[in-house]
Amino acid sequence: MTRLPYAIFAALLGGAAILQLATTGALPDRIPTHFGASGVPNAWMTRGGYTTFMLAFTVGLPILVVAAIGVLPRLAPRLVNLPNRDHWLAPGRREASLAYLGRHACWLGCMMVLMGAGAHVLIVRASSSSPPRLEQGLFLGLLSVFLGAMVVWIVALVRRFPRPRQTGRFR
Repeated sequence: MTRLPYAIFAALLGGAAILQLATTGALPDRIPTHFGASGVPNAWMTRGGYTTFMLAFTVGLPILVVAAIGVLPRLAPRLVNLPNRDHWLAPGRREASLAYLGRHACWLGCMMVLMGAGAHVLIVRASSSSPPRLEQGLFLGLLSVFLGAMVVWIVALVRRFPRPRQTGRFR
């Protein structure tokens, strides 16, 4: 069970890369990549530039974030911004705390991959219409789910690392 987040993260990374590589070839040479409030494109990229950017955003960035949250605390604990860091990274709690951070980082990575893949699908859909237009409702729904998941992720992190209880008469 403790390896499940890592396996899901790896599967989503592979799936997102395959999805993007399989669908960008059918896109036009000039792809709308940024849209105004009305859903009308106001910035464009070449197909090659878009492919590179989206793979970096959907695959590379999540790997970087997961590594920073899951690996950095093992290498440089003093650089970690963790609530009550000294308490939770003390020798008796260190390994359990670091294992949790690694798993929790994978869940964040999963959310990021899904957000990037969802954005890609919406851009593919926008590119297939004439004139190109982003479906605002779908984009706002995707963004809302991502932001809601981020709130849950942050609350879970803070709840896992609460302020240690003070013992003794004086606090």
